[in-house]
Amino acid sequence: MVDEHRDAPRQILLRGVIIGGALGMIARWFGYEPTKAFFLAVICGLLAAGTRILILRRKK
Repeated sequence: MVDEHRDAPRQILLRGVIIGGALGMIARWFGYEPTKAFFLAVICGLLAAGTRILILRRKK
């Protein structure tokens, strides 16, 4: 049986970066500087992904 959760942390981090970057570009519509908004949103996405990984590990 293949362990489906083996790649889960990598996938969660990738989702966090993609969603964070997208939200950063949306924040640009409201007057934020593009590079600043993008990188701050990516950092927030990484922190959210890290939290999700810790929650999943604690459940096991």
